[in-house]
This record gives sequence, structure tokens and C-alpha cells, in this order.
Amino acid sequence: MLVQDKEHSQLIAISLTILSVIAVAFALYFTKPIMIPFILALFVRILIDPIIDFQTKKLKVHRFIAILVAIIIIIGLFVIIIPIIIDSVAIFLKSADDYNLKVLVLIETIINKLQEFNIEINKEIIRESFLGLPFLGWASTALSNGANFIAKFFLVVIMTLFLLVGSTGKRKSETWENINNQVKKYIFAKFITSSITGILAGLIYWFMGLDLALIFGTLTFLLNFIPTFGSIVAVLLPLPVAFLQFDLPIMLLLVLILPSIVHIVIGNIVEPRIFGQAFDLHPVTIIVALIGWGMLWGITGMLLAAPLTAIMRISFNNFQTTKPFALLLSGKIHHKS
Repeated sequence: MLVQDKEHSQLIAISLTILSVIAVAFALYFTKPIMIPFILALFVRILIDPIIDFQTKKLKVHRFIAILVAIIIIIGLFVIIIPIIIDSVAIFLKSADDYNLKVLVLIETIINKLQEFNIEINKEIIRESFLGLPFLGWASTALSNGANFIAKFFLVVIMTLFLLVGSTGKRKSETWENINNQVKKYIFAKFITSSITGILAGLIYWFMGLDLALIFGTLTFLLNFIPTFGSIVAVLLPLPVAFLQFDLPIMLLLVLILPSIVHIVIGNIVEPRIFGQAFDLHPVTIIVALIGWGMLWGITGMLLAAPLTAIMRISFNNFQTTKPFALLLSGKIHHKS
């Protein structure tokens, strides 16, 4: 009888957990216009906390002034970076005709090679199809998405300001402080390692004279938040531009190899030493998280998937009742806690 009651209780607990997950997923999906900026604001707040603490503790600056200085620093960085990115896109669009010509030459070469094997292909149809591609439409869509991002960025800044001003100095519980410190350490360290990766990759592309070098460096920074898969995508993204821009095969190899070395060194040597067990997620967990958060919040969800799942694992690991979930996320459910 006791065994049946225990099984019945476990069945109820599992059913309630599944229903709760579904309910939370629906809530996150329908509230994403607010939740995405809010989560980003939380991340920004965690990132600028060290700047505020340095001013208040070392320089003895009033907290409100320290908050304003930190916000101004963040906005200033974007004000410097965004115009450079816009200029890079403008230069790239000016060279669009040259790229079109190179692609047409490449297509014609491939067709000629195929015809040597008696494979007949209509050149004019392929040429017209390529020239009919809406490149300008894609460019305008990218620019409108950029404008939308800037608008959301200012919303994130406002939310961050309210989060910082609304924080109290009351003492938190030991468990909460432990979670907070681990999350802060993880997010700050991940931001630093991603920034270093993006800067080094961007400098490599810039020294090689690759078009859109700054944009590829920025994308490398963002994609580095996605473990393994993000690094692969970041390395492969510049290859089409490099293929069309450079005539020497060695340049194409360098565009592939040099950033790969940066990703391997930082991803496999630096990050594990910094994070320790903070990012202890199983590869299958990362894949499921990417799919789940991607379905809920799109590209933004995929970028936030790994950090959010890592934070969940850290939080679950600090409570006895949720430790099995932490072990499940890290792929150690069969291990003794």
C-alpha cells in the first residue's frame, strides 16, 4: 500500500511539473515583448554591478551618481560602436555590384564544369534568378531590424536604471547570496571571454582587410554565448564574403583557421578554468535549450539559452529538493549527490 501511495505521489508530482513547464512556456511566449528586455536588463545590471561597487567602495561616490556613470559608460560604448557598424554596412552595400559580378562568374564556371559531364543547365534562367534576388530588400530588412534593436536597447537601459535604483541594501539570505554570487561570476566571466573572442576575431578580420570585419567581430561576441555551436557558426559566417573578396586561397584558409584557433584556446582552455562547474551543462541539454528557447523567443532566445539554462542549473543546485534537476541538466542524474 505504501509503495502504491509513493508511486501515486510521484506520478502527481511529475504531472504537475509537466503542466507547470507548459504553463510557464506559454507565459514566456506571450510576454516576450516585455520579458526579453527585462532579462537583458537583468544581465546588464549584473554586468555593471562591479563598476558601481568600485565607485561606491573604492572612490566613495554616492550610489545614485555611480549608477548614472555606469549607464553613461554603457550608452557611450554603443554610441561609438553603432556608427562604425553602419558605415561598414554602407561600404559593403556599395560593393554589392562587384560581389554580384564575382558570383555570376563563379556560377558560370560551375555550369561550364557541369556541362563537361554532359549535364545541361540553362545559364540564362540561373542568371535571371540570381539577379532577381531581393538584395536591397534584405538590406533594408537588416537595417530596420537594427533600428528595432536600438529602440529595444533604450528600453533595456530604462529597465536597468529602475532595477538599479530599486535595489535595497537589506541583507539577503545565505542561499540567495550564494546563487547571486555564482550567477554574477558566470555572467561577468562569460561577457569578458566573449568580448575577448569577439575583439580578437574582429582584429584578425580587420588586419586581413575583410569587409564587414567589425560586424563579424560583433556576431562572434554574440554567438560565443552559445557553447560549441555558436563558435562553429561564427567561424563559418565570414567565409562567403572572404570567398568573394579574396582571390588567393591562402587568405580564405587564414579567415577560417586564425579565428578557429582563438575559439579553441578561449573555449577549451580559458573558459573551463574561469567557470569551473558554473557552466556544467550536458551537450544534449544545450541542444534542447537552444530548441526550446529558440521556439519561445527566436534568435534572442537562442543567444540567451545557454546563460539562462546555466543560471537555472546554479539555482537548482542550491536547494535539496531541486538538486535532481541540476544533475539532470548537467547529465549526472545517475551520479550520487
